[in-house]
Amino acid sequence: MGLSSDMRENRIGSGGRRIYNSSFKHIHESMSQQLVSGSLKSRLALSPSYPWMILATIAIGTFMANVDGSILNIALPELQRDFGIELARLQWVVSAYLLVITAILPAMGGLSDRFGRRNFYLSGLFFFTLGSVFCALSGDLNQLLAARLIQAFGASMIMGNSMAIIVTSFPSGKRGQALGIISSVVAIGTLTGPAVGGVLIERGGWPLIFWINVPIGVIGVVMGWLLLPNTKGSVKSGSFDARGAVYFFCAMSGLVLFLSNGHLWGWLGGYSMVSLACAVLGGIAFVREELRVPEPLIDLSLFRRPSFALGLAACYLSYVVMAFPALLMPLFLNMVLDIPLSETGWIMSSQAIAMMVMAPIGGGLADRFGYARPAAFGMLMTLAALLWMASFDFGTGHLQLLGALVLFGGGLGLFMSPNNTSVIEAGPPEKPGVTAGLIATVRNFGRVSGVAFAVLMFGDAATMVLTAPSLAHHISVALMVAAGLTLLALGLSFGRVYGRRKKD
Repeated sequence: MGLSSDMRENRIGSGGRRIYNSSFKHIHESMSQQLVSGSLKSRLALSPSYPWMILATIAIGTFMANVDGSILNIALPELQRDFGIELARLQWVVSAYLLVITAILPAMGGLSDRFGRRNFYLSGLFFFTLGSVFCALSGDLNQLLAARLIQAFGASMIMGNSMAIIVTSFPSGKRGQALGIISSVVAIGTLTGPAVGGVLIERGGWPLIFWINVPIGVIGVVMGWLLLPNTKGSVKSGSFDARGAVYFFCAMSGLVLFLSNGHLWGWLGGYSMVSLACAVLGGIAFVREELRVPEPLIDLSLFRRPSFALGLAACYLSYVVMAFPALLMPLFLNMVLDIPLSETGWIMSSQAIAMMVMAPIGGGLADRFGYARPAAFGMLMTLAALLWMASFDFGTGHLQLLGALVLFGGGLGLFMSPNNTSVIEAGPPEKPGVTAGLIATVRNFGRVSGVAFAVLMFGDAATMVLTAPSLAHHISVALMVAAGLTLLALGLSFGRVYGRRKKD
Protein backbone atom coordinates (compact mmCIF):
# COMPACT_ATOMS: atom_id res chain seq x y z
CA MET A 1 0.00 0.00 0.00
CA GLY A 2 1.40 3.49 -0.92
CA LEU A 3 2.20 6.01 1.77
CA SER A 4 0.04 9.10 2.01
CA SER A 5 1.68 12.45 1.26
CA ASP A 6 1.34 13.43 4.95
CA MET A 7 3.11 10.25 6.07
CA ARG A 8 5.87 10.77 3.53
CA GLU A 9 6.33 14.37 4.69
CA ASN A 10 6.46 13.17 8.30
CA ARG A 11 9.18 10.66 7.42
CA ILE A 12 11.14 13.31 5.57
CA GLY A 13 10.90 15.72 8.51
CA SER A 14 11.90 13.16 11.14
CA GLY A 15 14.70 11.88 8.94
CA GLY A 16 15.95 15.41 8.49
CA ARG A 17 15.98 15.96 12.25
CA ARG A 18 17.95 12.71 12.78
CA ILE A 19 20.51 13.82 10.18
CA TYR A 20 20.81 17.26 11.80
CA ASN A 21 21.36 15.80 15.24
CA SER A 22 23.94 13.28 14.04
CA SER A 23 25.56 16.05 11.98
CA PHE A 24 25.85 18.19 15.11
CA LYS A 25 27.62 15.38 16.98
CA HIS A 26 29.93 14.74 14.03
CA ILE A 27 30.88 18.41 13.78
CA HIS A 28 31.93 18.65 17.41
CA GLU A 29 33.81 15.33 17.22
CA SER A 30 35.69 16.46 14.12
CA MET A 31 36.43 19.82 15.74
CA SER A 32 38.04 18.06 18.69
CA GLN A 33 40.20 15.99 16.33
CA GLN A 34 41.26 18.88 14.10
CA LEU A 35 42.08 21.55 16.68
CA VAL A 36 45.50 21.57 18.27
CA SER A 37 45.45 20.42 21.90
CA GLY A 38 45.58 23.28 24.37
CA SER A 39 44.51 25.93 21.85
CA LEU A 40 41.91 28.53 22.80
CA LYS A 41 39.32 27.14 20.43
CA SER A 42 39.71 23.55 21.58
CA ARG A 43 39.24 24.63 25.20
CA LEU A 44 36.22 26.75 24.35
CA ALA A 45 34.67 23.92 22.32
CA LEU A 46 34.19 21.97 25.54
CA SER A 47 32.19 24.80 27.12
CA PRO A 48 28.36 24.83 26.98
CA SER A 49 28.56 28.54 26.15
CA TYR A 50 30.69 27.95 23.03
CA PRO A 51 27.71 27.93 20.57
CA TRP A 52 26.54 31.23 22.04
CA MET A 53 30.01 32.73 21.46
CA ILE A 54 29.69 31.63 17.82
CA LEU A 55 26.28 33.31 17.66
CA ALA A 56 27.64 36.57 19.09
CA THR A 57 30.42 36.51 16.48
CA ILE A 58 27.98 35.91 13.61
CA ALA A 59 25.68 38.66 14.91
CA ILE A 60 28.39 41.30 14.35
CA GLY A 61 28.67 40.74 10.61
CA THR A 62 24.95 40.09 10.20
CA PHE A 63 24.01 43.37 11.89
CA MET A 64 26.46 45.45 9.84
CA ALA A 65 25.41 43.87 6.53
CA ASN A 66 21.74 44.61 7.20
CA VAL A 67 22.23 48.09 8.66
CA ASP A 68 24.08 49.16 5.51
CA GLY A 69 21.10 48.14 3.39
CA SER A 70 19.09 51.05 4.82
CA ILE A 71 21.54 53.39 6.56
CA LEU A 72 22.38 55.33 3.40
CA ASN A 73 18.77 56.45 2.79
CA ILE A 74 19.02 59.28 5.31
CA ALA A 75 22.38 60.41 3.87
CA LEU A 76 21.07 60.93 0.32
CA PRO A 77 20.34 64.70 0.70
CA GLU A 78 23.85 65.34 2.04
CA LEU A 79 25.41 63.21 -0.70
CA GLN A 80 23.36 65.12 -3.25
CA ARG A 81 24.82 68.42 -2.02
CA ASP A 82 28.40 67.08 -1.92
CA PHE A 83 28.33 65.36 -5.34
CA GLY A 84 26.03 67.86 -7.06
CA ILE A 85 23.86 65.27 -8.83
CA GLU A 86 20.15 64.52 -8.99
CA LEU A 87 18.52 62.23 -6.44
CA ALA A 88 17.35 59.71 -9.07
CA ARG A 89 20.96 58.85 -9.99
CA LEU A 90 22.08 58.85 -6.38
CA GLN A 91 19.40 56.28 -5.49
CA TRP A 92 21.51 53.67 -7.30
CA VAL A 93 23.98 53.49 -4.40
CA VAL A 94 21.09 52.11 -2.33
CA SER A 95 19.48 49.94 -5.03
CA ALA A 96 22.75 48.39 -6.27
CA TYR A 97 23.61 47.09 -2.79
CA LEU A 98 20.30 45.25 -2.39
CA LEU A 99 20.28 44.11 -6.03
CA VAL A 100 23.69 42.39 -5.87
CA ILE A 101 22.96 40.73 -2.52
CA THR A 102 19.58 39.41 -3.63
CA ALA A 103 20.92 38.07 -6.92
CA ILE A 104 23.95 36.13 -5.65
CA LEU A 105 22.91 34.91 -2.17
CA PRO A 106 22.02 31.28 -3.09
CA ALA A 107 25.32 30.95 -4.94
CA MET A 108 27.23 32.19 -1.89
CA GLY A 109 25.37 29.75 0.35
CA GLY A 110 26.18 26.87 -1.99
CA LEU A 111 29.86 27.81 -2.21
CA SER A 112 30.15 27.98 1.57
CA ASP A 113 28.77 24.42 1.81
CA ARG A 114 31.60 23.29 -0.45
CA PHE A 115 34.61 25.30 0.65
CA GLY A 116 34.15 25.86 4.39
CA ARG A 117 31.89 28.27 6.20
CA ARG A 118 34.44 29.88 8.53
CA ASN A 119 36.81 31.00 5.79
CA PHE A 120 33.91 32.09 3.59
CA TYR A 121 32.35 34.16 6.37
CA LEU A 122 35.68 35.80 7.26
CA SER A 123 36.32 36.60 3.59
CA GLY A 124 32.90 38.23 3.39
CA LEU A 125 33.57 40.33 6.47
CA PHE A 126 36.95 41.36 5.01
CA PHE A 127 35.42 42.47 1.68
CA PHE A 128 32.59 44.28 3.47
CA THR A 129 35.05 46.19 5.68
CA LEU A 130 37.31 46.97 2.72
CA GLY A 131 34.31 48.23 0.74
CA SER A 132 33.38 50.44 3.71
CA VAL A 133 36.82 52.09 3.61
CA PHE A 134 36.46 52.77 -0.12
CA CYS A 135 32.93 54.16 0.45
CA ALA A 136 34.19 56.60 3.09
CA LEU A 137 36.99 57.79 0.76
CA SER A 138 34.75 58.16 -2.32
CA GLY A 139 34.86 61.53 -4.05
CA ASP A 140 32.13 61.04 -6.65
CA LEU A 141 29.16 58.83 -7.51
CA ASN A 142 31.10 56.32 -9.60
CA GLN A 143 33.63 55.68 -6.85
CA LEU A 144 30.88 55.30 -4.26
CA LEU A 145 28.91 52.93 -6.49
CA ALA A 146 31.96 50.73 -7.11
CA ALA A 147 32.72 50.65 -3.38
CA ARG A 148 29.10 49.72 -2.59
CA LEU A 149 29.38 46.77 -4.99
CA ILE A 150 32.41 45.51 -3.04
CA GLN A 151 30.41 45.96 0.17
CA ALA A 152 27.48 44.03 -1.31
CA PHE A 153 29.73 41.16 -2.43
CA GLY A 154 31.06 40.81 1.11
CA ALA A 155 27.59 41.19 2.65
CA SER A 156 26.23 38.38 0.47
CA MET A 157 28.99 36.06 1.74
CA ILE A 158 28.00 36.97 5.31
CA MET A 159 24.23 36.64 4.82
CA GLY A 160 24.45 33.43 2.81
CA ASN A 161 26.55 31.80 5.50
CA SER A 162 25.39 33.02 8.90
CA MET A 163 22.32 30.80 9.40
CA ALA A 164 24.21 27.73 8.19
CA ILE A 165 26.94 28.29 10.80
CA ILE A 166 24.30 28.65 13.52
CA VAL A 167 22.40 25.52 12.40
CA THR A 168 25.55 23.41 12.54
CA SER A 169 26.68 24.89 15.87
CA PHE A 170 23.51 24.39 17.96
CA PRO A 171 21.69 21.20 18.96
CA SER A 172 18.08 20.87 17.85
CA GLY A 173 16.71 21.87 21.27
CA LYS A 174 18.41 25.29 21.11
CA ARG A 175 18.47 25.89 17.36
CA GLY A 176 15.13 27.71 17.19
CA GLN A 177 16.11 30.14 19.93
CA ALA A 178 19.44 30.85 18.23
CA LEU A 179 17.77 31.41 14.86
CA GLY A 180 15.29 33.69 16.62
CA ILE A 181 18.10 35.85 17.95
CA ILE A 182 19.80 36.13 14.55
CA SER A 183 16.42 36.89 12.92
CA SER A 184 15.96 39.77 15.36
CA VAL A 185 19.47 41.01 14.54
CA VAL A 186 18.55 41.02 10.83
CA ALA A 187 15.30 42.91 11.41
CA ILE A 188 16.77 45.38 13.90
CA GLY A 189 19.65 46.13 11.55
CA THR A 190 17.19 46.84 8.73
CA LEU A 191 14.81 48.95 10.82
CA THR A 192 17.37 50.99 12.77
CA GLY A 193 19.63 51.82 9.83
CA PRO A 194 18.16 55.30 9.18
CA ALA A 195 18.15 56.21 12.90
CA VAL A 196 21.76 55.08 13.36
CA GLY A 197 22.73 56.90 10.16
CA GLY A 198 21.12 60.13 11.35
CA VAL A 199 23.09 60.13 14.60
CA LEU A 200 26.39 59.39 12.82
CA ILE A 201 25.85 62.02 10.13
CA GLU A 202 25.19 64.66 12.81
CA ARG A 203 28.47 63.69 14.52
CA GLY A 204 30.81 63.46 11.53
CA GLY A 205 29.09 63.75 8.15
CA TRP A 206 28.14 60.95 5.77
CA PRO A 207 31.62 59.29 5.62
CA LEU A 208 31.27 58.35 9.30
CA ILE A 209 28.47 55.88 8.49
CA PHE A 210 31.13 53.89 6.63
CA TRP A 211 34.16 54.54 8.86
CA ILE A 212 32.24 53.12 11.83
CA ASN A 213 32.23 49.72 10.07
CA VAL A 214 36.01 49.47 10.06
CA PRO A 215 36.81 48.91 13.77
CA ILE A 216 33.69 46.76 14.17
CA GLY A 217 34.68 44.72 11.11
CA VAL A 218 38.22 44.19 12.44
CA ILE A 219 36.80 43.01 15.79
CA GLY A 220 34.47 40.66 13.92
CA VAL A 221 37.30 39.17 11.86
CA VAL A 222 39.46 38.58 14.95
CA MET A 223 36.58 36.98 16.85
CA GLY A 224 35.70 34.82 13.85
CA TRP A 225 39.29 33.68 13.42
CA LEU A 226 39.48 32.66 17.06
CA LEU A 227 36.02 31.17 17.55
CA LEU A 228 34.34 29.91 14.38
CA PRO A 229 34.57 26.21 13.38
CA ASN A 230 35.40 25.60 9.71
CA THR A 231 32.53 23.22 8.88
CA LYS A 232 31.25 22.40 5.41
CA GLY A 233 28.35 20.44 3.90
CA SER A 234 28.45 16.88 2.55
CA VAL A 235 28.80 17.93 -1.09
CA LYS A 236 31.46 17.47 -3.74
CA SER A 237 33.74 20.46 -4.16
CA GLY A 238 33.64 20.23 -7.97
CA SER A 239 29.87 20.06 -8.45
CA PHE A 240 28.88 23.75 -8.18
CA ASP A 241 26.13 24.78 -10.61
CA ALA A 242 27.80 27.88 -12.06
CA ARG A 243 25.45 28.17 -15.02
CA GLY A 244 22.42 28.02 -12.74
CA ALA A 245 23.96 30.77 -10.58
CA VAL A 246 24.35 33.01 -13.65
CA TYR A 247 20.75 32.40 -14.75
CA PHE A 248 19.50 33.11 -11.23
CA PHE A 249 21.51 36.35 -11.15
CA CYS A 250 19.95 37.48 -14.44
CA ALA A 251 16.42 36.61 -13.29
CA MET A 252 16.65 38.29 -9.89
CA SER A 253 18.51 41.35 -11.21
CA GLY A 254 15.81 41.95 -13.81
CA LEU A 255 13.01 41.45 -11.31
CA VAL A 256 14.55 43.72 -8.66
CA LEU A 257 15.23 46.46 -11.24
CA PHE A 258 11.66 46.23 -12.53
CA LEU A 259 10.09 46.44 -9.08
CA SER A 260 12.38 49.10 -7.62
CA ASN A 261 12.43 51.45 -10.63
CA GLY A 262 9.20 50.73 -12.51
CA HIS A 263 7.40 53.67 -10.89
CA LEU A 264 10.19 55.99 -12.10
CA TRP A 265 10.64 54.52 -15.59
CA GLY A 266 6.94 53.87 -16.14
CA TRP A 267 5.71 50.29 -15.71
CA LEU A 268 5.35 49.91 -19.50
CA GLY A 269 8.44 51.98 -20.36
CA GLY A 270 11.39 50.66 -22.33
CA TYR A 271 13.74 50.09 -19.37
CA SER A 272 10.98 48.38 -17.42
CA MET A 273 10.16 46.02 -20.28
CA VAL A 274 13.84 45.13 -20.78
CA SER A 275 14.20 44.40 -17.05
CA LEU A 276 11.04 42.29 -17.03
CA ALA A 277 12.16 40.37 -20.13
CA CYS A 278 15.53 39.67 -18.45
CA ALA A 279 13.68 38.39 -15.38
CA VAL A 280 11.34 36.11 -17.36
CA LEU A 281 13.98 34.69 -19.72
CA GLY A 282 16.49 34.26 -16.90
CA GLY A 283 13.86 32.53 -14.78
CA ILE A 284 12.92 30.10 -17.56
CA ALA A 285 16.58 29.30 -18.25
CA PHE A 286 17.21 28.81 -14.53
CA VAL A 287 14.33 26.36 -14.07
CA ARG A 288 15.38 24.35 -17.14
CA GLU A 289 18.98 24.23 -15.91
CA GLU A 290 18.02 23.14 -12.39
CA LEU A 291 15.85 20.31 -13.75
CA ARG A 292 18.69 19.14 -16.00
CA VAL A 293 21.83 19.09 -13.84
CA PRO A 294 22.54 16.38 -11.22
CA GLU A 295 23.72 18.90 -8.56
CA PRO A 296 21.47 21.97 -8.98
CA LEU A 297 22.05 25.25 -7.19
CA ILE A 298 18.49 24.97 -5.79
CA ASP A 299 16.78 21.57 -5.77
CA LEU A 300 13.34 22.49 -7.11
CA SER A 301 11.85 19.24 -5.78
CA LEU A 302 12.14 20.80 -2.31
CA PHE A 303 9.15 22.96 -3.15
CA ARG A 304 6.99 19.83 -3.05
CA ARG A 305 7.52 19.80 0.72
CA PRO A 306 4.80 21.96 2.32
CA SER A 307 6.99 23.09 5.22
CA PHE A 308 9.62 24.35 2.78
CA ALA A 309 7.40 25.95 0.14
CA LEU A 310 4.82 27.46 2.48
CA GLY A 311 7.53 28.63 4.86
CA LEU A 312 9.41 30.50 2.13
CA ALA A 313 6.16 32.02 0.82
CA ALA A 314 5.25 33.21 4.33
CA CYS A 315 8.78 34.58 4.83
CA TYR A 316 8.47 36.60 1.62
CA LEU A 317 5.08 37.99 2.62
CA SER A 318 6.31 38.94 6.11
CA TYR A 319 9.11 41.11 4.68
CA VAL A 320 6.77 42.64 2.11
CA VAL A 321 4.42 43.56 4.96
CA MET A 322 7.29 44.89 7.11
CA ALA A 323 8.19 47.39 4.38
CA PHE A 324 4.78 49.11 4.47
CA PRO A 325 4.91 50.66 7.99
CA ALA A 326 8.68 51.21 7.67
CA LEU A 327 8.06 53.44 4.65
CA LEU A 328 4.64 54.93 5.46
CA MET A 329 4.46 55.44 9.23
CA PRO A 330 7.31 58.00 9.38
CA LEU A 331 5.40 60.00 6.73
CA PHE A 332 2.22 59.75 8.81
CA LEU A 333 3.95 60.79 12.02
CA ASN A 334 5.85 63.70 10.50
CA MET A 335 3.53 65.06 7.80
CA VAL A 336 0.08 64.20 9.20
CA LEU A 337 0.58 64.42 12.97
CA ASP A 338 3.39 67.02 12.68
CA ILE A 339 5.72 65.08 15.01
CA PRO A 340 9.39 66.19 14.67
CA LEU A 341 11.76 63.87 12.81
CA SER A 342 13.91 63.25 15.88
CA GLU A 343 10.86 62.11 17.88
CA THR A 344 9.58 60.11 14.90
CA GLY A 345 12.78 58.07 14.92
CA TRP A 346 12.37 57.18 18.58
CA ILE A 347 8.72 56.20 18.12
CA MET A 348 9.57 53.98 15.14
CA SER A 349 12.35 52.29 17.14
CA SER A 350 9.70 50.76 19.44
CA GLN A 351 8.91 48.31 16.64
CA ALA A 352 12.52 47.09 16.51
CA ILE A 353 12.71 46.76 20.31
CA ALA A 354 9.55 44.63 20.38
CA MET A 355 10.93 42.45 17.62
CA MET A 356 14.23 42.04 19.47
CA VAL A 357 12.36 40.86 22.58
CA MET A 358 9.89 38.53 20.86
CA ALA A 359 12.11 36.82 18.27
CA PRO A 360 14.10 34.72 20.80
CA ILE A 361 10.85 33.93 22.61
CA GLY A 362 9.35 32.72 19.34
CA GLY A 363 12.40 30.56 18.71
CA GLY A 364 12.20 29.05 22.20
CA LEU A 365 8.48 28.28 21.72
CA ALA A 366 9.28 26.61 18.41
CA ASP A 367 11.92 24.41 20.12
CA ARG A 368 9.34 23.29 22.71
CA PHE A 369 6.02 23.19 20.85
CA GLY A 370 6.85 23.14 17.13
CA TYR A 371 6.98 26.00 14.69
CA ALA A 372 3.41 26.16 13.33
CA ARG A 373 1.44 27.60 16.25
CA PRO A 374 3.90 30.38 17.29
CA ALA A 375 4.21 31.43 13.63
CA ALA A 376 0.43 31.57 13.19
CA PHE A 377 -0.07 33.55 16.41
CA GLY A 378 2.67 36.00 15.37
CA MET A 379 0.92 36.65 12.05
CA LEU A 380 -2.37 37.17 13.93
CA MET A 381 -0.71 39.86 16.07
CA THR A 382 0.74 41.48 12.93
CA LEU A 383 -2.67 41.54 11.25
CA ALA A 384 -4.27 43.18 14.29
CA ALA A 385 -1.51 45.83 14.38
CA LEU A 386 -1.94 46.74 10.70
CA LEU A 387 -5.71 47.07 11.04
CA TRP A 388 -5.11 49.30 14.07
CA MET A 389 -2.63 51.49 12.16
CA ALA A 390 -5.01 51.75 9.19
CA SER A 391 -7.60 53.34 11.53
CA PHE A 392 -5.29 56.17 12.66
CA ASP A 393 -6.37 59.76 12.04
CA PHE A 394 -5.48 63.31 13.14
CA GLY A 395 -6.49 62.55 16.72
CA THR A 396 -4.16 59.57 17.17
CA GLY A 397 -2.06 59.87 20.33
CA HIS A 398 1.43 58.70 21.20
CA LEU A 399 0.23 55.71 23.24
CA GLN A 400 -1.80 54.42 20.29
CA LEU A 401 1.18 54.84 17.97
CA LEU A 402 3.50 53.01 20.35
CA GLY A 403 0.94 50.28 21.05
CA ALA A 404 0.39 49.49 17.37
CA LEU A 405 4.11 49.53 16.50
CA VAL A 406 5.00 47.32 19.48
CA LEU A 407 2.24 44.87 18.52
CA PHE A 408 3.45 44.88 14.93
CA GLY A 409 7.12 44.34 15.78
CA GLY A 410 6.31 41.73 18.42
CA GLY A 411 4.10 39.79 16.02
CA LEU A 412 6.75 39.71 13.31
CA GLY A 413 9.40 38.72 15.84
CA LEU A 414 7.22 35.86 17.11
CA PHE A 415 6.63 34.70 13.53
CA MET A 416 10.05 34.91 11.90
CA SER A 417 12.20 32.60 14.00
CA PRO A 418 9.77 29.61 14.03
CA ASN A 419 9.17 30.09 10.33
CA ASN A 420 12.91 30.16 9.52
CA THR A 421 13.42 27.06 11.65
CA SER A 422 10.73 25.21 9.72
CA VAL A 423 12.35 26.07 6.37
CA ILE A 424 15.86 25.13 7.52
CA GLU A 425 14.70 21.76 8.88
CA ALA A 426 12.68 21.01 5.73
CA GLY A 427 15.69 21.76 3.49
CA PRO A 428 18.52 19.36 2.62
CA PRO A 429 20.52 18.67 5.83
CA GLU A 430 23.78 18.40 3.89
CA LYS A 431 23.30 21.87 2.35
CA PRO A 432 22.14 24.29 5.05
CA GLY A 433 24.11 27.06 3.34
CA VAL A 434 21.92 26.86 0.23
CA THR A 435 18.75 26.94 2.32
CA ALA A 436 20.02 29.84 4.44
CA GLY A 437 21.01 31.71 1.27
CA LEU A 438 17.55 31.14 -0.19
CA ILE A 439 15.88 32.49 2.97
CA ALA A 440 18.08 35.58 2.83
CA THR A 441 17.27 36.02 -0.88
CA VAL A 442 13.54 35.84 -0.20
CA ARG A 443 14.00 38.26 2.70
CA ASN A 444 15.78 40.89 0.59
CA PHE A 445 13.42 40.43 -2.35
CA GLY A 446 10.51 40.92 0.07
CA ARG A 447 11.98 44.25 1.19
CA VAL A 448 12.39 45.50 -2.38
CA SER A 449 8.96 44.39 -3.57
CA GLY A 450 7.32 45.66 -0.36
CA VAL A 451 8.52 49.20 -1.06
CA ALA A 452 7.42 48.87 -4.70
CA PHE A 453 3.95 47.67 -3.69
CA ALA A 454 3.58 50.44 -1.11
CA VAL A 455 4.45 53.09 -3.71
CA LEU A 456 2.16 51.40 -6.24
CA MET A 457 -0.77 51.80 -3.83
CA PHE A 458 -0.38 55.57 -4.16
CA GLY A 459 -0.74 55.45 -7.95
CA ASP A 460 -0.26 58.85 -9.60
CA ALA A 461 -0.35 60.46 -6.15
CA ALA A 462 3.19 59.14 -5.55
CA THR A 463 4.51 61.92 -7.81
CA MET A 464 2.38 64.70 -6.25
CA VAL A 465 2.71 66.87 -3.16
CA LEU A 466 -0.26 65.68 -1.08
CA THR A 467 -2.23 67.51 1.57
CA ALA A 468 -2.24 65.95 5.03
CA PRO A 469 -5.79 64.52 4.73
CA SER A 470 -5.05 63.04 1.31
CA LEU A 471 -1.76 61.56 2.53
CA ALA A 472 -3.50 60.02 5.56
CA HIS A 473 -6.11 58.46 3.28
CA HIS A 474 -3.54 56.92 0.92
CA ILE A 475 -1.51 55.57 3.85
CA SER A 476 -4.64 53.98 5.35
CA VAL A 477 -5.49 52.28 2.04
CA ALA A 478 -1.90 50.99 1.66
CA LEU A 479 -1.91 49.58 5.20
CA MET A 480 -5.19 47.78 4.49
CA VAL A 481 -3.52 46.15 1.49
CA ALA A 482 -0.67 45.11 3.79
CA ALA A 483 -3.28 43.63 6.15
CA GLY A 484 -4.63 41.60 3.24
CA LEU A 485 -1.15 40.21 2.51
CA THR A 486 -0.77 39.41 6.21
CA LEU A 487 -4.06 37.53 6.10
CA LEU A 488 -2.61 35.42 3.27
CA ALA A 489 0.52 34.69 5.34
CA LEU A 490 -1.74 33.85 8.28
CA GLY A 491 -3.59 31.36 6.07
CA LEU A 492 -0.29 29.68 5.17
CA SER A 493 0.63 29.43 8.85
CA PHE A 494 -2.75 28.01 9.86
CA GLY A 495 -2.48 25.60 6.92
CA ARG A 496 0.66 24.18 8.48
CA VAL A 497 -1.10 23.89 11.85
CA TYR A 498 -3.83 21.86 10.14
CA GLY A 499 -1.21 19.78 8.33
CA ARG A 500 0.54 18.92 11.59
CA ARG A 501 -2.76 17.93 13.22
CA LYS A 502 -3.47 15.53 10.38
CA LYS A 503 -0.04 13.95 10.86
CA ASP A 504 -0.60 13.69 14.61
